[in-house]
Amino acid sequence: MIKDENPIRKYLIAIFILVIVLLVIYLNIKTRQLDKQRIQQLKDNQLADLTSYVQQIEAMYSELRSFRHDYHNVLISLNQSIKTKDLSVIEDTYARILETEGIVLEDDHYALGKLNNLKTLPIKGIFSTHIIQAWQKNIPVHLEIEDIIQDEPIEVLDYVRITSILLDNAIEAAEDAENPFVTIVFLKNKKEKEIQLTIENSCSDEPIDIVRIFDKDFSTKGKNRGLGLATIQTILQNYTNLSLQTEYQDGVFRQILMIKEEIPR
Repeated sequence: MIKDENPIRKYLIAIFILVIVLLVIYLNIKTRQLDKQRIQQLKDNQLADLTSYVQQIEAMYSELRSFRHDYHNVLISLNQSIKTKDLSVIEDTYARILETEGIVLEDDHYALGKLNNLKTLPIKGIFSTHIIQAWQKNIPVHLEIEDIIQDEPIEVLDYVRITSILLDNAIEAAEDAENPFVTIVFLKNKKEKEIQLTIENSCSDEPIDIVRIFDKDFSTKGKNRGLGLATIQTILQNYTNLSLQTEYQDGVFRQILMIKEEIPR
């Protein structure tokens, strides 16, 4: 007669199954908590970005009011000079008007207005914040967004992480350049049905290995830079419609993120 299985073994199996179930439940709860934390962090960042953006808009509005007031006074003086036909005063006033207008039109701070063409609010916040950071470090920023950019087929959190890393790296590298600058261009290629984001920056004269910089343990300046680019590579592996092109030539580093509007099957 075959004896029943050892009761201790049954208890161990039951305990093992219970532990597995509890572990799965714990991991599920922990995952949800982490997701909530990430979402809350994103919301906090968006609020901070929006606050900074609004402050910049208010500053520009105040500057425009002052500009309008100054021009009003200048035009009054110009009118008096025209009546008296004082050519030297007219020429001097005209030259000052052109000089002032040139300064205003070339002021980088008005680039923030171009962000209106970015309709994904978290991304608009990311770019406004980084542009302001660059200005605070005396790095000129050239921004081009001629087309309306919206409905990009990529998860917002991934989009935020990719653009944040690229902008952080661009600003960090430009700080070391003799002539610092950052250029940001959003382009909608209707023929290829894709959105192209180009982030270009000046950097030091040291040569850059554009293959090795994506290795997890490789960095041109600190650990964060290498880990950041490696993180981008990991994210890109989850998308069939995303690709990143990296170029370096004559002290200029360029990253081109291409987002296909139609996801390949």
